[in-house]
Amino acid sequence: MSDVATGDGLPDRLHDILLRMAGRVDDDALTSARELVAIAESDRAVELLVGCLIAGGVPVTPAENGQLRSLLDQSRSEPALADRLKVRDTWYAPPHRFSYEPDAGAGIGAALAPVVDFLIGVQSVHAVWRVTPAGATPGAVPQRIVLVEIGPDGFAPATAYRIGQALEVAGIRAVVEVLKTGADRSDYHRLAASDAKPINLSGQHAAAPTSSGGRRAKGGGSVVPIKPVARAEAKPDVVAQVELVEPVQPVATDKTAQPPVLEPSADPSALGLVDYKPIAEDKLSDVERDLLRQLHEELAQREQ
Repeated sequence: MSDVATGDGLPDRLHDILLRMAGRVDDDALTSARELVAIAESDRAVELLVGCLIAGGVPVTPAENGQLRSLLDQSRSEPALADRLKVRDTWYAPPHRFSYEPDAGAGIGAALAPVVDFLIGVQSVHAVWRVTPAGATPGAVPQRIVLVEIGPDGFAPATAYRIGQALEVAGIRAVVEVLKTGADRSDYHRLAASDAKPINLSGQHAAAPTSSGGRRAKGGGSVVPIKPVARAEAKPDVVAQVELVEPVQPVATDKTAQPPVLEPSADPSALGLVDYKPIAEDKLSDVERDLLRQLHEELAQREQ
């Protein structure tokens, strides 16, 4: 299996190792771990992943074992947990099968319309069904997979979180996996992409080219303008410009409906709600800080 290119920061590296575990670990567990990464709960995310690998007896390569040990250490968790992983140089697992039919993209474009313009770096969105189960305690199949490609200015953990929330609000059950342009793809993601089809994200936007901030759909589609994110330090004389940006309307949801988080234990019934806490990453870019700020504002509104 090919390696997935990693970013420099801990959230990016965690996101990449979660991508590499797609198809090998339960979908719900990976989704919960991605949400923990998005809200800067790096220690809980890596412990959840390692716990699922140990409980399910999922083999990892020596290189993956070393990466997980390093992530445990850097997130102030116990590196010795990696000693309990099943390490194999090679092993055989039947490849997953994918299909677009029935229409895997149904409703996705409309569900993402309220948020896609506020996500920086999104290049394309594709959808496909995975018709084979994944993980030691797999969920129902077929499982809808939404593949999102972002450019170098995008922040994968926040993008996965926002798109996943938008689909959940629309009642669409899906696993969201965000891949970076130019990064190597695993065999799993290459197979998924071969059967996936693009989602039209243009909506009611003008098709005319823009001079800046545009996102061109894959395959030569229309250019969709990306609205700038308003900064809190905007000066009074540009308030009118800030008001032109349409904010994402919060949707009241039942807090008990939040995706469960599996703690790192062999008992899959050990479920709890994600404890959302303020972001405390020191080495984020301005773009990443903007995205994470938006996440906290949305979470605060939902708590109210």
